[in-house]
Amino acid sequence: MSKGALLVDGALQRDALVWLSHTYSEHSLSPLLSGTPYEALADVGPILLEADEGSRLHTDWLRGSTMLESAVWLKTEVGQGRLYELLRRRLKIQSPDGREYWLRLADARPLVNAWHADAVWPDGFWHGIHEIWARYKGNACRIWKNPLPMNDCRDLDDGTAATFTLDWPLLEALACNHEAAQEAAL
Repeated sequence: MSKGALLVDGALQRDALVWLSHTYSEHSLSPLLSGTPYEALADVGPILLEADEGSRLHTDWLRGSTMLESAVWLKTEVGQGRLYELLRRRLKIQSPDGREYWLRLADARPLVNAWHADAVWPDGFWHGIHEIWARYKGNACRIWKNPLPMNDCRDLDDGTAATFTLDWPLLEALACNHEAAQEAAL
């Protein structure tokens, strides 16, 4: 059985934090924006939950629970507290021209877009994470495997500075709405 965590984008569900804490009270729950200057947005995510393989939360996600279908499962050996800090430091990134953006790491749709585009993540970006899984066409699919999960190229900071630069192909893939593009093509 693998250790893991589920990232949920609370902006996609009404009262997600309340629902998650009530429905999965046995799982450790951590809003990534808690304790930052963006505390007011903590309830809308991203929300990190401990979700080891075989747990009720992981099983519900695998089955395609409507409330969890856009969540992302992370296979990791890193403890929940450390994973919380690692992910929080990766929420804000910059483009090659220096503009800052917030990533929706807990919404599977942009990550699936990057997977489809074969976009490349910077070395060390997914430090501590062995695999990323998302639901796609009704199934759980591994959308990324980290060849060097212990490689971390990020300095410690307060958790809100953007120090990772993502290249344009990755940013474009993350921003692409494949469903809208497919509908427009029909």
